[in-house]
Amino acid sequence: MPPYLRKRGNVFYVRLGIPEDARAQLGKREFFESLKTSDQREAEIKSLPKVAKWKTQIDAARGSNAAVDHLAVTVRLEDKYSPANPHTGMTGKDHHIDDVIDSHEGQWDARLQKRFRDIAQGRKTPFDTFLPLFLEQWDVEQKTKDMASTFIKRMAEEFESIELVNRPAVFKALQRDKTSNATKQKNYAFARKYWKFLEDMGVVDLNAKNPFAELNLKTSKRKSGGVSRLAYDRKDVERIYEEASQRQDQKLIDLIVMAAYTGARIEELCQLKVDDVYSISGFQVLSIKESKTDAGIRTVPVHPKLKVVVTRLMRDSDDGYLISNLSANKYGDRSNAIGKRFGRLKTALGYGKEHAHHSFRKTVCTLLENAGVPEGVSADIVGHEKKTMTYGLYSAGTSDKKKFEAIKKLTFKFDDENKKKGDNKNV
Repeated sequence: MPPYLRKRGNVFYVRLGIPEDARAQLGKREFFESLKTSDQREAEIKSLPKVAKWKTQIDAARGSNAAVDHLAVTVRLEDKYSPANPHTGMTGKDHHIDDVIDSHEGQWDARLQKRFRDIAQGRKTPFDTFLPLFLEQWDVEQKTKDMASTFIKRMAEEFESIELVNRPAVFKALQRDKTSNATKQKNYAFARKYWKFLEDMGVVDLNAKNPFAELNLKTSKRKSGGVSRLAYDRKDVERIYEEASQRQDQKLIDLIVMAAYTGARIEELCQLKVDDVYSISGFQVLSIKESKTDAGIRTVPVHPKLKVVVTRLMRDSDDGYLISNLSANKYGDRSNAIGKRFGRLKTALGYGKEHAHHSFRKTVCTLLENAGVPEGVSADIVGHEKKTMTYGLYSAGTSDKKKFEAIKKLTFKFDDENKKKGDNKNV
């Protein structure tokens, strides 16, 4: 049972002790409240928001800016207050604000008191005050939340308060923004969504135009100021492979060979598990289940000359992944470190920003096209969206047998001197 739950008779209570340095301000030694249930699971669920609220009050008593803001937001959003007194002009909310400030006398300085009052009364609200609530209810990947959080906090430096945000101010910020149009389009979409949340919360006027909407941040297919990726030709691929072999970087060698024979994205390859390799109609396929697009979820036949590599990787894996023992970042991406190693390798060979690991995808598409493989078959191999309604919407996709026949047309001269014992000489 969680340490903050108590049971008296058949009823659960929630308890949270108050640290000594916050007791004077809160006027008690602990928070204690009945959850009015005899079911432990229900009690655990009902206790969480209460504990979170109490912890915020403790932090606020200690003078934490974030906690003071959170407490002020709670007061601001509550609507169960009496209307203004005709004699004093003060509402129930005004009295409550005074009571909260009085309860923190000696702990909050004049600056914190003013900050609390301004936010609670909606006079001057820091732009990112509601960011935690926004992120909490937003059902997207953590990486997207982190990118949005970074930009919204940057906007908090641009705008002194939410109340001062308007269309001209946003355009001035836009003019000072030196990032690419594509980056602006992504970032200001975050701000637009955040502002919509503020509208839904009643923080800003629902009927006023969203100041972050319709900024005309158009991007062309060839991004302005961006880098257009180029394909490696066959000799480039073999040269890169040879350099990795000279460095005796076996994981990088395997990654290069797999990219050259599949056209898969680097993270798709790094997420492959041993269980994602199986046989269909007498040949092996790689089942790619982790991809950035729906079209990327696919099976890719194992090229005859890649089979020996896949067999070795399956045999040697000690963590369940095909390319094993790669470190993952906080988002679970396993390609970061090895991707940087590849970047250093290709840079040492004189390739610039227009060439990256992603260029292998263009290589495979180019070689398949030159070998006479239909575009739809190539798209199903590398995981591209199909543009036509007939193939893109109604087709179930190319059969694995047809993809296998197509992928066999890829040829490279890989002389792998670093093969493990029991593997074939050539790949």
